[in-house]
Amino acid sequence: MFAPAAVQAADLPPPVGPGPAVYAPPTAFRAVTDWSGFYIGGNIGPTMARAHSDFSAGGVPFATTDTSLWGAAGGGQAGFNWQSGALVLGAEGDFQWSNLKGSISAQCTVCGPATNASLEHDIDWFGTARARVGYAADGWLAYVTGGYAVGRVALKGTATGGGVTASLTQNTTPSGWTIGGGTEIALAQHWSAKLEYLCVDLGTVTNTVAIAGAPTLIDRARVQMNVVRAGVNYRF
Repeated sequence: MFAPAAVQAADLPPPVGPGPAVYAPPTAFRAVTDWSGFYIGGNIGPTMARAHSDFSAGGVPFATTDTSLWGAAGGGQAGFNWQSGALVLGAEGDFQWSNLKGSISAQCTVCGPATNASLEHDIDWFGTARARVGYAADGWLAYVTGGYAVGRVALKGTATGGGVTASLTQNTTPSGWTIGGGTEIALAQHWSAKLEYLCVDLGTVTNTVAIAGAPTLIDRARVQMNVVRAGVNYRF
């Protein structure tokens, strides 16, 4: 009689059938690191502006006041990026429609007959042309931006002096500068989302109110805006 020899586990053949599943993480679109090329997109957000007015009549200053303008702005942008390593350089232009409005009242006591004015400042649209410098990593892009700004500012209102009332509507298109920054994240192969802040200075707007029998009333208003907006871009 012979006892059966012990069988070692190492001598057994490998099991037949599929082995344990190996997890493979999905490709993350945020891993996109190439921001080079053209893009277009849209944006919208709340906007606040201030018009710092210096009033004069017949060349004599008589009042200084600030007008707060509140509203929203939305529009579109287009641009181009060039990337080398983590450095991203680009240029972008945008055009925005806005409904910013703010009103003030002023009284001129040096105008001979006392003159009262009720004025409304409106910003109907504005646009910018800017350079961008950014840092890209793991699908994110953080950047600073600055350049040229232009907009249309309307003055609407009435003025009364010496029993005479005058109504006016004046439109001007001042230009100035803008500076700001933002961040952008890749969402898909061609799509990205951004959040951006711009400080926009449109310079000084001069408006003239003429009333018969009273010195000419002049409003010189420095217009500055704070723009916060969210947007999406499609990269070609």
